[in-house]
Amino acid sequence: MNKEAIIRIAIEAGDDWTGTHPKDQEFLIRFAGLIATAEREACKDLWEAQKLTDRQISDHIVAAVEAEREACAAIANEHKEHCYDGDQDWYKCRSIEAAIRARGNK
Repeated sequence: MNKEAIIRIAIEAGDDWTGTHPKDQEFLIRFAGLIATAEREACKDLWEAQKLTDRQISDHIVAAVEAEREACAAIANEHKEHCYDGDQDWYKCRSIEAAIRARGNK
C-alpha cells in the first residue's frame, strides 16, 4: 500500500487530511504500513506452514481481513471513548469507525 492509497482511504474514512496535524498524518501512514506488512507476513507464514487448497487460502484471507477491519474499527471506537461526546474528534472517530466497518459490506 502506497502513501497515496493510505491518504485516499483516510479521506474516504472521513479524515480531513489537509487539516490533520503532520505528525498525525505520519502516524497514520506508518500505522497502515505496519498493518499491511503484518497481514502479508501472517498469510505467508500460514501458507508455508500448511499445505492449503486455494479455497482454504481464500477463506483464511477473508477471515484475516474481517478480523483486521474489526480491530481497526475497535481502535477508532476506543479513541472515540476518550473524546467529548459531540466534539470534532468524536465525530471523526465515529466516521472512521463506520467507514472501516462499511468497507466490509461492499
